[in-house]
Amino acid sequence: MKFTFLNILRLVMFTMISYIYYSSVDTPSTAQIIYVIIAGIGFILNHFLLVTIRNQSYYPLALDFILITGFVFLYPGSSLYLILFGINAVTLFLSAKDNRILWGFSLAFFIIWAGAMYYTYLVTDAFSLLENLINFSLIVFEAVVGRLIHKLFHARDKIETQYGELQETHTALTAAHEQLHLYSKQVEELTLIRERNRISGEIHDTVGHKMTALLVQLQVAKELMESRPDMSKEKIELCEGLARETLQEIRLSVRTLKDHDQPKSFVTTIRKLLEDYQVMTGLVASFTVKGDVTTIPISIQLDLTRVIQESITNAVRHGEAKECRVMLEVTESRVEISIQDNGQGAADIHPGFGLKHMRDRIHEHGGTTVFESMKEGFRVKATVPLIEMKWQMGES
Repeated sequence: MKFTFLNILRLVMFTMISYIYYSSVDTPSTAQIIYVIIAGIGFILNHFLLVTIRNQSYYPLALDFILITGFVFLYPGSSLYLILFGINAVTLFLSAKDNRILWGFSLAFFIIWAGAMYYTYLVTDAFSLLENLINFSLIVFEAVVGRLIHKLFHARDKIETQYGELQETHTALTAAHEQLHLYSKQVEELTLIRERNRISGEIHDTVGHKMTALLVQLQVAKELMESRPDMSKEKIELCEGLARETLQEIRLSVRTLKDHDQPKSFVTTIRKLLEDYQVMTGLVASFTVKGDVTTIPISIQLDLTRVIQESITNAVRHGEAKECRVMLEVTESRVEISIQDNGQGAADIHPGFGLKHMRDRIHEHGGTTVFESMKEGFRVKATVPLIEMKWQMGES
């Protein structure tokens, strides 16, 4: 047991009261002398038993209980034995974990106490009810103090256990956080690789298509150069336009690939894209952001970037727009991007390669895309969920 100081105090108190019992009689009898010696030796042995026994055992306390009871009948009229019971009660209520043990010892004490008072009342005139009640109140006080200390030690042990568990949990969470961070970096790298491959494919499809058309138009212009010089000039001008458009797409795609190799914040990337396009085409753009952009996953950021890039390209190429407004709104559940220009618009919307590819990008994330043609301009609106994704089967 771990209450060494209390055990030493018990030994001192038991020894002192045993001596008081011995000296309280002018001429002690042989039985009294022998019993005091036996009781003193027993208290000493019990002290060492309480200190050395590792597993919880109540036998030393029971032996103390029996030795204390002996003083009741060998020294009738004295209530000092109640002090011994009080000391024993402190140890008992301090160490006992099973309430049945407490009830058992308490019941035995009340039986002995009642018997001692009745025996004292019969054999001597020194019986005092008030003195017994006062000593009994001390026993109650010591038992309460012992139990409170027991609860204090129990709470301390529980806190230490919980602290150890908390430390283990913290270590596990730290390891999980590091692992999650590693996985996040890997996912980001894979997403960038996928996006580079996608951009490479787009360059091959769009630029390759335009270069093929350019070669065809150049061949036609070459054949018409002598017979129809006016038509040949128109074809050459058309080739010049195709070449400029192709050059712009190559520059934007290459710049996008370069930006992916050197990642920047999403807002910085969009601003740089709009500024560069303004320099190349003269399209005046504004960019408005609402909400926390950092909550947008990297894969969605990349696709939104390409949606904006495709939208402003179409605004200049097909709508001959001069101005464009890009609005980004982020909430806990979704991210919404709107690109509106002041171009010519269109009476009927027939999604081509660019719009279909734009819709496919958003649909991959469970989002929706809306194309709206107005009196002045064209608007692309894309919404992507951040918490719950939903796909409607059969969408074109």
